[in-house]
Amino acid sequence: MEDTGASSSACSTGGMNTPTIGEDLRQQAEHPLVVGYAGSSLRPALALQHMVAPSPPPPADGAHGGRVRGADWRHLFQQRRQLDRNWAQGVADMHVITGHGDSVYCVQADHDKIVTGSRDRTVKVWDSRTFECLRTLAGHDASVLCLKYDASAMVTGSSDATVILWDWESGTPALRLASHSAGVLDVAFDAEYIVSCSKDCSIKVWQRSTGKLVRTILGHRGPVNAVQLRDSRIVSASGDSLIKMWDIRTGELLRTFAGHTRGLACVQFDGKTIVSGSSDQLIKVWDADSGRCLQTLRGHTDLVRTLHFNGGRRAVSGSYDQSIKVWDIVTGQCTLDLKDVHTSWVFDVQFSA
Repeated sequence: MEDTGASSSACSTGGMNTPTIGEDLRQQAEHPLVVGYAGSSLRPALALQHMVAPSPPPPADGAHGGRVRGADWRHLFQQRRQLDRNWAQGVADMHVITGHGDSVYCVQADHDKIVTGSRDRTVKVWDSRTFECLRTLAGHDASVLCLKYDASAMVTGSSDATVILWDWESGTPALRLASHSAGVLDVAFDAEYIVSCSKDCSIKVWQRSTGKLVRTILGHRGPVNAVQLRDSRIVSASGDSLIKMWDIRTGELLRTFAGHTRGLACVQFDGKTIVSGSSDQLIKVWDADSGRCLQTLRGHTDLVRTLHFNGGRRAVSGSYDQSIKVWDIVTGQCTLDLKDVHTSWVFDVQFSA
C-alpha cells in the first residue's frame, strides 16, 4: 500500500505530519505472504505477516453427542499450556506463500482460509492448511488496500476510490460503492452498515443491504488511515495524529483521543479497549469509555503500520522497522520480538490462539 510517511494529503493538514496509507511502495514492498505456526498439534498461528487460526483438536470420545471424558480435558489443558509456551518462546514453523504478482497489502484468516489483497489488483483465497490458492477475485481497477469478510460476504477497498461488496458463493461483486474522491484505506462492516475511510479525509457509512450512502462524516484534518466498527460506534485513526469515536447512526462525534505526537496508521477496537499505532513509533492503549490512555508500548523504531487485537491481554504489531512484536497490553511488556523475518516493511498482521 502506499505508505509514504509523508505529509502530503488531499485535505488541509494544518502543517502536521500526516502519513498516508496508499500504494507508492514499488521499491520497498516484498511480495510473499509469511505465515508462522507456533507449534503443537493444535497448529496455532503466530503473526509474522499473517496469522492463521488454530485447527481444532482431534475428536474425543463422545464428540458426536456423548459426554467428553476427563482425559480429553487433560489433553486440551496440555495443548493450551504448550501453546502458551510457544507464544512466550517464539517457537514457530515458517511458511512463505507466493502467488500474487505484486505487494501484499492486507490479510484476514480463519480456520479454513487465508484471504489477501494486493497491488496486483486481485484478492486471493488460500487454503490455510495446504497454502494452495483456491480462488482469485478480480474487480478493482487499482491496488486492493484493505479487506474484511464474514461468513456471507467480503468488503474490499482500493486505490481506485471504490468499495466492493463481494458475494462469497459466486466470487463476484454484488455491489460497487463509489463516492470517495481518493483511495479507500480501510473498511469495516456489520450486519447493517459498511464503513469506509479514505485519503480524502472522510468516513462514509453505507447501507449494507442496498449500497446506499447513508452519510459522510468529516472531522479529521488528515487522511483517515484506519477505521473500526463495534456496537454502533466507529473509531477512526488519522494522519492528523488523532483518534475519534463517532455514533454511526447520527454521525455525532462522541470523543477525541489525543496523545500521539505524529500521524496514526492503524487502530483496533473491541468495544471496550482501543489500541493505536503511529509514526511516533508508539502503541497506545485507551479506555474507550473514559478516553484515558491506559498504557504506552515502546519498542518499535519506525512507524507502527499494523495492529491486531481482538480482546484480552495480547496484541500483535508490525512496523516499518521490519519486526513483528507481541505485547501484553496490561503490563506494557513486549513478550515476543520477531526480527529478521521480513526484508521490507510489514503491512498487515493477524493472529489466532
